Amino acid sequence: SEIIPEGTGAIIRTSAVGKNKEELAKDFERLSKKWNTITKTEFAKEDLPMLVYKTNNLLQKLVTDLIDFDLKRIIVNSKSLVESIKIMLEDLEAKDIELIYKDEDLISVCDLQRQKEKAEDRKVWLKCGGFITIDKTEALTAIDVNSGKYIGKENLEDTIFTVNKEASIEIAKQLRLRDIGGIVVIDYIDMHEDENKEKMIKILA
Repeated sequence: SEIIPEGTGAIIRTSAVGKNKEELAKDFERLSKKWNTITKTEFAKEDLPMLVYKTNNLLQKLVTDLIDFDLKRIIVNSKSLVESIKIMLEDLEAKDIELIYKDEDLISVCDLQRQKEKAEDRKVWLKCGGFITIDKTEALTAIDVNSGKYIGKENLEDTIFTVNKEASIEIAKQLRLRDIGGIVVIDYIDMHEDENKEKMIKILA
């Protein structure tokens, strides 16, 4: 209310959590400039239809969204994109993000092809030998955790905790890779020790 002028509205996204007044004011000022540019557009019959405003391209949308997830560095293998991304980061005042150019096949280096294939499978194997299955419905996404081939070396509780722990980390990755939102139900393997249950909640958080 201190930043936004009377008679003006704004949508406050969840990424605003933890931001100070100065950061919010800068973001509002940046958006206001865009809006003022749009409202000053002069229309003439001979110009219609015409482009009033063009939304962010895919690259800019990706960079903007990822900044909200504590992005640390960006690696690109295209010199032409380096300058474009630099301008985006300056516009977003993201000075702490490291921009790295590598003249390499990033799909191979970062193992992106394998990750893409995993994102298309219903069953995703874990390093320990367990696996998760992901089933999407109209109402929700159901994820089931299974011990699979993993039998562990200690007691049963430790075995289950190891599978559930690896599953939690993999589930977080898969939710991002598959762009899954809405209601997500995870059926973990039952654990009996309260301490392990608390650990699992912290891992998910």
